[in-house]
Formats: sequence, structure tokens, C-alpha cells
Amino acid sequence: MNSTLYHIAETVVEDTRAYRGQVEKFLAGETSAIAFKAIRVPMGIYEQRENDRYMVRVRGAAGVFLPEQIRRVAELSREFGNGTVHVTTRQDLQIHRADIADTPTILDRLLEVELSSRGGGGNTVRNISACPRAGVCESEAFDVTPHAFALTEYLIRERGNFNLPRKFKAAFSGCATDCALASVADLGFFAHIRDGERGFAVYAAGGMGSHSALSVLIEEFIPAESIFEVAEAVKRLFDKHGDRANRHKARLRYVVKRVGVDVFRSLYGEELAQVRRETIQFPVIHNAQPQASASDDLNAEEPDDAVYRKWKAKRAISQKQQGLCSVAIPLPLGDIDASALSAIADLAHLGNGAVRTSQDQDLLLTYVPESALYELYSSLKKIDDRFVSSSGVKTVACAGASTCKLGLCLSRGLADALEHSLSDIEVPFDDPIYISGCPNSCGHHPIASIGLYGTAQRVNDRLVPFYGVVAGGRPAEENAGLAKFVARVPARALPKLLSEFFAAADVERNGGESLVDLLGRWGTNYLTELATKYESVPSYEESSEFYRDFGGCQDFSLAGRGPGECGAGVMDVIALDIDAAKSALREGRLYDALVASAGALLVTRGLEPKKDREVFAAFSEHLIDQGWISDSAGTLLDSALDFKLGDRDSLDDLRDDIATLLSRVERLFGSLDANLNFRIERVEVTEQETGTHAGSEETTEIDLRGVACPMNFVRAKVQLEQIDIGEVLDILLDEGEPARNVPASFADQGEEVVSVTNEQAHFRVRVRKRT
Repeated sequence: MNSTLYHIAETVVEDTRAYRGQVEKFLAGETSAIAFKAIRVPMGIYEQRENDRYMVRVRGAAGVFLPEQIRRVAELSREFGNGTVHVTTRQDLQIHRADIADTPTILDRLLEVELSSRGGGGNTVRNISACPRAGVCESEAFDVTPHAFALTEYLIRERGNFNLPRKFKAAFSGCATDCALASVADLGFFAHIRDGERGFAVYAAGGMGSHSALSVLIEEFIPAESIFEVAEAVKRLFDKHGDRANRHKARLRYVVKRVGVDVFRSLYGEELAQVRRETIQFPVIHNAQPQASASDDLNAEEPDDAVYRKWKAKRAISQKQQGLCSVAIPLPLGDIDASALSAIADLAHLGNGAVRTSQDQDLLLTYVPESALYELYSSLKKIDDRFVSSSGVKTVACAGASTCKLGLCLSRGLADALEHSLSDIEVPFDDPIYISGCPNSCGHHPIASIGLYGTAQRVNDRLVPFYGVVAGGRPAEENAGLAKFVARVPARALPKLLSEFFAAADVERNGGESLVDLLGRWGTNYLTELATKYESVPSYEESSEFYRDFGGCQDFSLAGRGPGECGAGVMDVIALDIDAAKSALREGRLYDALVASAGALLVTRGLEPKKDREVFAAFSEHLIDQGWISDSAGTLLDSALDFKLGDRDSLDDLRDDIATLLSRVERLFGSLDANLNFRIERVEVTEQETGTHAGSEETTEIDLRGVACPMNFVRAKVQLEQIDIGEVLDILLDEGEPARNVPASFADQGEEVVSVTNEQAHFRVRVRKRT
């Protein structure tokens, strides 16, 4: 194996050196948190939920790391982080809980071993992934690893590739099975050999998120050396036509949705023609072969060990190179102790001298001679028994709410619970269960045979952690398919649901049929029917654990979000209330539909009324009287109360009016921006509102002591909207998260935080309206 996998561009080195000065300015107070965020995130440095702690994401093209690189990451995690290294679903390595002051040193020392975090986050070209068994898989057309290295070297050298409309992900798959997930990438390459020439079919504009999409074919075949011009053309198309104004629709897949596949292909053709007219110096694709094997003097005779044989059957996969194997090392939740990681780096010599990471968050050693398997097994067992585990179900989970500031549910807690509950049964499938802490798909649930994504549902006037269950997803070159929604199930019911499902699937399975093939033949009907058995939530008094997430010690809520993210979970709750209103309307429960419609948007005004009459009163005051909803809705509310009191027999004659109201509520919801402001015109504006604060220069005060996050921020924001630009709002807050999060949220939104004063029993936050 070469001592350098690919060259780190001089521009990346320069930007890394300059980063130290930016950190110093931030720590000196010369750069605002918002301005600094725009600098650190493209460098792969993210703030974690724990205040003043950061994650550093280290790129690993094709998931390949040399032993000295692995040791350096482990060393930095021990010295500056929490001593644990995380393997991501994009084959990166992450160092957690670093102090921001230490991040320049971390980045400098990564460069010493030809590693970088540049482009590990933000609107950048992200890590270029590949099949974890590239070069050794019997099904592949050829080894795509050198192509991933070369394209990485090309794309990261241009500074413009770190300021795109949104993130841009590329992947190389060696065969149609698509282990690299090229079928759901912004740019996906599938290896083929045509008339003796190596090349690729090219797909573009796929991606996973709350609105996932499969990639579309843009090239049936290109020669291997054309990957650079094709990537440049697709990137330029994205740069020109990506929606920079709307972050939620900025990914490349939304360009296809907006213009259509034919126009998209035409735009790509125009960019490709322009690229070919230019003189661009592309890197050379080096096809150097790795070391063939480890030494042959190891004892090939294996002991009579049933546990070892079971491990070998499950973890050691024969390569296309005769007598050699690739060995998977399972990592619970993708985490590994830094010392254990260094020890595995020391075992790389048993293979070809490299350690690979996989999209399933495991490690892989390749080119291991069969004669060295027992030596490897014994060494791994000494490091950690879990590294030679061969039983139970495999879960792949994103960070979820444990560290991610967008996460709703504790996905890692659920993963632990599932692995524990299913450890005693023989799960007949190798397919992992993919888990995302929210609908944003970081846990890859949209392409899962069985996938779960975190959400929330209001039950008995309390929020309950739920998961959407999806099934039947399949990455592939030609017959890829996204997982279909099956049901929404409370988190606490999932272990029993999946245990029962796998038991039935084992009986239904034909031979060695995979789970996705079984689901394709069997359908998802059984899982859908089974889920109805587990959809209900007992009362809080009957079983309070249903109201707590796995791994959480307190009742589930949206509180505790970090600075700047106070409004993040609000949108999900509104969507759930609107869905509940739609369901009630379809089922003819018109009163329930009206209550859900009226209550859906009140959270944006900092209100969570419990009783129906309180919901109607707040809806009238904050939405009808303010001109967002037509005055005629007041008559609907009066009729609903008459119905509830028995003064009216039915609401059937008002079905169309209720549907119209719900449609307006949904339109208002769709117009909400990140600051929870409506972006459409009001129906009407009352005289009282237009003259309320005209000319006032007095300081307004709002007392939010006792109000938890995120509701305190929402109420303060609503109050701030009522005053003129340049005026001041004083906010009284409890110490701790409220005093930290609310001012940071206002600063993120461009308001001026004048002061934060400790007044002993509470804090006073003074904000001057700027927007």
C-alpha cells in the first residue's frame, strides 16, 4: 500500500493554516458566533449539544485509512476529545467533545499524516465514498478505489467547491448491488467494462432526507478518465441552479423536481460541453495494486473452536483473490475506544496494510490470508470481545438527539434497546436495521429493508417519542427503490414489534432469501397489520415509560435544544397536528378536525393550551384577529362549541368550511421560515394591530421565568414582532439553558443582544430588534 493515498491540495493546507487565526479572533470576541459558524462548519467542525464542545469530522476517501492515519486520529481523540472515535455512514471518522481552542491543533496534526476535515460539513463537496470491499469483491467490474481517490484530489483543491448551494455527495459502486449507495447520491458512478474498456454509468441528483429521491441516469457509459469532467459539469449545474434562498430545497434533487428530468439532462449537457472546451488539468488515476498478502509463515491449522467457526462463517468473506479474505469488525453504534482503534491499526499488517470503514459503521481488514484468520480472531478477541461477535441484529444509527441539535429522538438509545432485545434470537437476515433520530435520514432509513425515523406525537396532552417504520428499500443500479411507509409506532413498542416480525419472517423465508427480497415477494402487509397491534399508547398513570425515550431519564419534550435551534422541533409537532386534522376530516370526526386545525399553529405563538375552549380562544386572538385566518372561521368555532354543548346535532353541513380552514392552516405552515414567521400575505389586518406600537420607544418587558425551552424563545420572538425596529425587549429568564439558549437564538436570527445580566434569582436578556 502506498504511503500516501491521495494528495492534499495546497489550497486545503492554506485554509487549514488560516483557520487558526479565525479561531483566535472568535475567542477574542472579534468574530461573532454566526460569522464563525460559517468558517468552522465547512472545515468539518460542528457544535455538539453539550455547550462549548465540538465534533471534528475527518474525511476518508473510499473509507480507506493507513495505520499511521488511524493511530493519529485515535491519538487526537485521547488528547483532545472524549477518547472515543466514531465511524460515520459516509465512511468518515469523528472526534467528539473537543474544545474549540484545540481544533486548529487537531487539524494541523491531521495534515501531518495527509488527512483533513476540510469539507466534512457545510455546503461543500463531502467525503467521496465507495464500496467497502472495493478491489476484493467477486461481483465488481473493477476496483473503484483509485477513482474515488483521484476525484477527491481534484474536487477538494477548488475553493469554490466549499461554497455550494448545499452539500454535494458522490459515490462509486463496483457493481449493480450498490454497496456505496450511488443510487441515492448527488453524483453516482457504477463500474462497467464495455468492449474491454473500463468506465462508468453515471447517475445524478439522488439523495436522502425528509424528501428522498433516487438518482437519474445521465450517462450510460463514460470512459474511466472522464469522471473529472462529468463531476465538474454536474457540480457547475448545481452551483448555478441550486436554490440558495431556500435551504430546505437547496439539494440537487430539487433542481430535477423543479425543471424535470429532460431539462436537467439538457442543462448537464450544456455544462459538460463547456467543461470540455476548457483546458483543465485533471489528476492521474493510479491503479497501483495493494500488497498481495501477509506473511505465509503463520500456522494454517485451526483449533476445534465452535465459536471461532461461527465468527469465521459470519465475518470472514472470501475475496476474488484466491486464499484471501476480507474481515468485518463490528462496532456497536459505530463507536470504538481510541486505544482499541490503535490496536486494530497494529493488525493491518495481517492484510494489505490498510483499515477500511463501511457505510454500516464497521471496520474492515482486507487481503487477510485464510492462514491468518485465527491469529486475527484471537488478537481481536483480546482487544474487545465485541469485535468477534457473530450473533444478534445489526443496527445502524445516526447520533440522534444525544448530540445532534436537529435530532428529535434518541436513536442510539433505541439501537441499544433493539440489539439487547433481539440478542437472544437468531435473526435470520444480515440486513441491518437503519435508524434516524428525525426524518432527515442521517441513519439511511430511506434505503433500508427495515428503517425507523424519529418523530413525536401528542397523546393524552403529552408528547410521546414515536418512530416512523419504513420497509422495502433497496439501493441498486437499475431496480433501486425507496422504503415505503408502514406505520407510526411508539418507541417503547418497537422491540416487541420487531421481535414478532422477525420470528414470522423466519418462517416465511425461502432458503437464503434476503429480507428485502422477502419483503418484495411477501409485501409489507404483514408488517403493517402487525404494527396496528403496537400503535396504541397507554395512559401516563398506566405506563409512564412510554412517555420517555430510550436512554432518556425524563419525560419526552422539545426542551433542551441548543442555542439557535429552539424552533427546530416545533415544525415537526405542527406537521403531526395537521396530519391528525387531516385524518379526522377523512374519518368524519369533524369536531376533532377543527380542534386539531385550530391548535396546530399556536405553538409558533408560544402557546400550548390544553382545553378545547382555550385552543379556540387562542386561535381567535392570535390568528383570526391578526388577519392570518379569515373572520368567517370565528363562526366555525362557535358552531363547534355549540356541538360540544349539545346545542347542535351535527357539523356535517360545515365539512367544506372546515376543510377550507385546514387548507389555510396548512398553507401558513408551509410558508413558515426558520424564524417561525409566515411568508404569505394576511387575509386581513385589523386597525388595532396596525397602530399598536407605532412610534413607541419604550422598553417592553416579558417575564418568561418558569417557561422552558423552546417555548420561552417562541414567546419572546412573538413579543419582539410586536415592537418596531430599533426598540428594545427585556426578557426575564431562568438560569441555565433558558439564559444560554434564548439570546443565542436571537443572535442567530440577526437580532442585537444588547446584554445578558444576572439578577441573582434570574437573568435579564435585553434584545434590540434589527429585522
